[in-house]
Amino acid sequence: MIRSELKYSYPDNLIIIFAREPVSGLVKTRLIPTLGKEGATKLYCRLLDYTVKHVTESELSPVNLCITPESQPSYFTQMACAEQFEISVQMGNDLGVRMYNALLEGLKQYSKVILIGTDCPFLTATDLRQAINVLDEHDMVFSPTRDGGYVLVGAKKVLPGIFKNIDWGTEKVMEQTRYALIANQLDWKELSEQDDIDVKDDLKYLLLHNDFKEFI
Repeated sequence: MIRSELKYSYPDNLIIIFAREPVSGLVKTRLIPTLGKEGATKLYCRLLDYTVKHVTESELSPVNLCITPESQPSYFTQMACAEQFEISVQMGNDLGVRMYNALLEGLKQYSKVILIGTDCPFLTATDLRQAINVLDEHDMVFSPTRDGGYVLVGAKKVLPGIFKNIDWGTEKVMEQTRYALIANQLDWKELSEQDDIDVKDDLKYLLLHNDFKEFI
């Protein structure tokens, strides 16, 4: 099925997935001491494939795979569902700038944009649908993590200040983002907390997911 033939539930919404080519030693680096380079790369590949497959199969909205500049697009065009997403390249020197640019670019064409990564296999189509609907009443939406970050950000309006002066990769991310939202006078809603897979202690959450139990 080519993308033009898909019947989306929310055709005026875009779902962006941030991803990188799974090069051994460069993905899931904080899990290399536990899983080794090969194991960490294998887990990343599984998370990437799982996320892209389930988001495209949901047929909620058009999907854009936004890859890091050093990633080779040819890797992603060989994925089984490659005809169901477009590819773009992340722009910016840090994660905050890249997320802002991706959301801003998406909002030039769509009324709402949802941005996720590949670290949370627990996000469901229901979660994505809820995030889309929340934006009917709010400027932005977030799905926080128990470790202080977030695995989903959505917007119908976005300002650069939301992503500045954030200590990315720390437990302060969501707290600092809340202050930034207040300072920039944006209205937002937070969905239920999620678990993402970044460090050794996070692997226990995969016990709840049949597709990933081999990595425990």
